[in-house]
Amino acid sequence: MINFIIMVVLGCHLIDIQTDRIYKAIEYATQLNNPYIWFLTGGIKYDLQTCQVNNSEASMMLSALNKTDNIILDEKAKNTAENFNNLKKWIYLNNYTNADIVITTSEFHKERAEKIFNGIFKNNIIPKWNLSNKACSTCWNDEKIHIRNVDNDIRKAILL
Repeated sequence: MINFIIMVVLGCHLIDIQTDRIYKAIEYATQLNNPYIWFLTGGIKYDLQTCQVNNSEASMMLSALNKTDNIILDEKAKNTAENFNNLKKWIYLNNYTNADIVITTSEFHKERAEKIFNGIFKNNIIPKWNLSNKACSTCWNDEKIHIRNVDNDIRKAILL
């Protein structure tokens, strides 16, 4: 039996980091022999500099992929906990519980993302992590602050 793979790419409001993530995911996917589907995450952000609503993070990743790729967009989630909660719902709705999951995010975000993933999936699924290394000047320190909210973020996401 061939394992099906779900290629999850977590969005980021910083375009250069998001671009690094999607290209890291594409690089990973080129090495795969198994069928896969893209699950692109990231909601719509408000740009404080231009005072305009931007395209969703998920939809901004589309231009890097082939039009023939199998792509699911999660544009409603506002944070990582909601990303993973929506992923879980989608997996169970489509009966992909036996699929392998590869999550692409940034090195600085992995610890928090993994805690959230395990909280949402209750350790029933163990993903593979594909990490990009691009970071902003405050990204590592920002994660120290955000990681304090993991349990609360999980609780809120599960209630959606």
